[in-house]
Amino acid sequence: MKDYYHFSANDFAMDDSFRTWVWKPSDESNAFWREWIAKHPDKAADVEEAIALLKKLDFPAYALSDSEVSGLWNNIKSDPHHAAGAIQAEPRRRRWLWSAAAVVALVAIGLSVFFIVNRNATFRYETAYGETKEILLPDNSSVVLNANSSIEFRNDWSKKGLREVWLDGEAFFEVVHTLNHQPFRVKVADGVAVEVLGTSFNVYHRKADTKVVLNTGQIALSFPGKNKEEKILMQPGELVEYKNKQFSKRQVNTEVYAAWTDKKVILDKTSLREMIEMANNNFGVTIRVDADAMLDQTVSGSMPVGDSESFVLQVAKVFQLKAEKKKDYYLLKD
Repeated sequence: MKDYYHFSANDFAMDDSFRTWVWKPSDESNAFWREWIAKHPDKAADVEEAIALLKKLDFPAYALSDSEVSGLWNNIKSDPHHAAGAIQAEPRRRRWLWSAAAVVALVAIGLSVFFIVNRNATFRYETAYGETKEILLPDNSSVVLNANSSIEFRNDWSKKGLREVWLDGEAFFEVVHTLNHQPFRVKVADGVAVEVLGTSFNVYHRKADTKVVLNTGQIALSFPGKNKEEKILMQPGELVEYKNKQFSKRQVNTEVYAAWTDKKVILDKTSLREMIEMANNNFGVTIRVDADAMLDQTVSGSMPVGDSESFVLQVAKVFQLKAEKKKDYYLLKD
């Protein structure tokens, strides 16, 4: 058994068993690596980096074309260090061995070049409608990415004074505090930035609306002002919303805004209008109502989050409405 604990991300990516698991996973390899990562959580960052690099490289089929094999074989035959008799003795085996060696060399060179080129690479993760994804960042901080969202970050944080990610959509962050007190910053498109040292918080950014909810710790929130960047400090339990170039702050139940990470929605005097917007943002579903007055109805409670259809049916149920499926939208009515 190999001593994987002392492997770097580069070592993992060069390991045959690891590459096979990434490119052609089986039940057996999935079980092995999941158990190994669970036993060695401090190596998760190296594993995550190696997986990302291999997926970017993405040439699992190590095959040479017929012309490449022929060219290699001709070079071998023309080599003065190989006697003609020796070449004729086992042509097929030697052809296979030299081709295999050439492939291994090409893979090694490719990986080496890839690691050099991508040492400062930017990684991007995306989720589809109805999908959530857990992501381990280079510093072992964790992110849960909500549906229809994306996040980007560079992998050279150890060389910089700042850990920085770019978010579009919604994500819940649990940020670790580094020994060198390296700040962690989340940036969104409208110029809002969240800066922390170590804490947990939820960031929502859709269209022209940004909401930040702080669960634990303390964060500094910056946003564009009239003449210069403005900054405010947030305490646990606060929500700051930035919309139409103005911000507001209020106390909230943080569980409401992080419930989606447990695949549920907590409704706290939540309006039908908000639920319809959530359906469109997270599932790409269009919901219409019989009368606009229905949009201001509110309810409190909770509901599970499944696929798009079950979400619409759950919304109809909690608001005591009927859902009718049309060609390209759902209609809610009394």
